[in-house]
Amino acid sequence: MVNNSKMHLIICVLVLLCAACKKNPIITEEPAVDIPATTPPVPSNPKPDPDPTPNPALINIEVGTGSGSLTIDGATLNILPNTLVKIKSGNYNTITIRNITATVDKPVYVKNDGQVNISGSMQTNNISNVVIAGDNTSGITYGINFENISYRAIRFDGKMNNVTLKNMRFKNVGDYVMSAQSSGVQYTGSADTRTDGFKILYCMFDNAGTISMGGNYYKDSGEDTGLFKDVEIAYNTFQNSDWGSMCSFTNTQDYNIHHNVVNNVNPTANQHNGVFFMQGNGKFHHNKLTNYQGNSIRMWVYSRGTTPSTVEIYENICYNTRKYSGFELQAFDRNINPGKTTYVNAKVYNNTVGKMNISKDWEGQILDLYNTGGSLEYYNNLGFDLISGKTIENMINNMSDTKIIVNSNNKYVPQQSNAVNDTNNFTSKFPGVGASGI
Repeated sequence: MVNNSKMHLIICVLVLLCAACKKNPIITEEPAVDIPATTPPVPSNPKPDPDPTPNPALINIEVGTGSGSLTIDGATLNILPNTLVKIKSGNYNTITIRNITATVDKPVYVKNDGQVNISGSMQTNNISNVVIAGDNTSGITYGINFENISYRAIRFDGKMNNVTLKNMRFKNVGDYVMSAQSSGVQYTGSADTRTDGFKILYCMFDNAGTISMGGNYYKDSGEDTGLFKDVEIAYNTFQNSDWGSMCSFTNTQDYNIHHNVVNNVNPTANQHNGVFFMQGNGKFHHNKLTNYQGNSIRMWVYSRGTTPSTVEIYENICYNTRKYSGFELQAFDRNINPGKTTYVNAKVYNNTVGKMNISKDWEGQILDLYNTGGSLEYYNNLGFDLISGKTIENMINNMSDTKIIVNSNNKYVPQQSNAVNDTNNFTSKFPGVGASGI
């Protein structure tokens, strides 16, 4: 009897322990830890992140014969949201994609099934929430390839909202690499009169023309055309081109240009240009530009509405230009319309800029600063081997009355060897100053 009582007691204890375990599951979330903020390095040869595991509920449609001209018409093919349209591998003259409307959470994917080459052009017309990508075949980085194009590679007609281009290669394009008909659409304040969420990701531009998008904002005439909002240009490579600007959006709001690599562009171009030329407001960060001509970005700045936005330039590497300084900030009265647009404030910080304006016919410092109407915060920038007609101090070619409210911890050294470890990774020799390197 005693043994049975002990046995019953043991069983009861075990039951209680099991119940306690169920009421107190293991916490898988790690406790918060204060970790110093770090910035991911700029890849020297950016590689695309793999797409998430495809949704098993995706509707699959196969199109194309491998040659000729292909039209993908959402109305004719009854393309619904959450559809994967696979283009058969081969050599096409033209591809037209039109009349596809999906949703943000269930887009339509138009992807390669093997290597897809295009020798003529691609045209879209009235597409929304569509991803056009060459990332569908293992082992092929740029599954949609445009090569030896005499005119424009891509033209966007009609509406185009939340359109993403991904993993495409453009080589030897003789005109603008892409342009949009919406550049002529007057913005009335409603979302259906602007272009939202346009993205170019993980693409290669090799001896290709300018990405030319957007219209104009002129207060005197009332023109407000071709507005692009929330543009993202990221993880692309631009090389071997002599077109001046590689990427131009002339009426934008809240753009984000980051993690792009530019090398060997504008070997003979002499016009005052920006490799990236953006009018409006946004951010430019984690880009690496080497062996080029022009400002890395010309920011011609204004804010939408009555509250000034803040434009930011940070964590960029700029090295070896024939002309001009690393960056340009400038505002124009034609873009400032009280009640509708206003000035911006600016931050320029943690950039590494060296060997500017080797032609020695202009100032070659970190920043060409014109009037912006707002303030500037300028800190933690690293410069070396710069050019100026006067003593180099804060590395700003200041042609303005812009109020500099922060000007701290910027470092200039004449020689590269005293500034960065090498001209490949550009790791700063001054902790906390300059870009974080690659």
